[in-house]
Amino acid sequence: MEKNLLLRIEEAALNAWPAPRQVIYDGWLLRFAGGHSKRVNSVNPLYPTTMPLQEKIHTCEAIYASLGLPCLFRVNEFIATPQLTQALQQAGYTPFDPTYVLGRNLVMGEDLHADLTVLEMPAEDWFRMRDQFMRVPAPDRLAHEAIVRSIVPEMVLMGLFVGGKPVACGMGVAEGFLMGFFSIYTAATWRRKGYGRLMMGALSDWGIERGATYAYLQVEGDNHPALAMYARLGFERIYAYEYYRKRVVSSE
Repeated sequence: MEKNLLLRIEEAALNAWPAPRQVIYDGWLLRFAGGHSKRVNSVNPLYPTTMPLQEKIHTCEAIYASLGLPCLFRVNEFIATPQLTQALQQAGYTPFDPTYVLGRNLVMGEDLHADLTVLEMPAEDWFRMRDQFMRVPAPDRLAHEAIVRSIVPEMVLMGLFVGGKPVACGMGVAEGFLMGFFSIYTAATWRRKGYGRLMMGALSDWGIERGATYAYLQVEGDNHPALAMYARLGFERIYAYEYYRKRVVSSE
């Protein structure tokens, strides 16, 4: 896949999971949201730089420190240069949490059985439903709600119900020909029954109705069940990224 298309997907993914506050600094996008999501609390190198890398890294550290946040760098494999990774390592940073961006052409979802219902939901109801599937600390939920409120491209929150009981939920964001999938969750007692696949299908239908033709999503490299499910759905790896954090030096 050409680098220009990869960059377009990367930009769409950033727009679909936005930080309420951000700064553009010499081709790097600095994002600040709070909560646990590293994507919206990290430095994202995007375009060629004109300043000395060590100077930029130190400035980023000062900005994040002033906001009481750790300074993390999120580096894509098609953007990373030997100079950038070397500068990060010299500044004391090490990589962690490799993540894959997967993609495939969009296809219509399968028809639902009579006892299944898919609903588009307002944010308040959707978050209440999601809370039934997983426990999220209050600060992280508030940060997630702020992210959803900040989305500019067209977005949908959906729930899947079996006989009126909530079993799965998901979020989709459409921007041009691209459709991003986010926050796909299935209730613990309803997993391994295909409801995650059906939720993805309903979101795909919504995206196709809005002119999207290509789907993308992001999965952490150690989330093997999710990677296996998406592989069965035809998703393939298109690029990867990893985070960098500063090594903790022991005082002993």
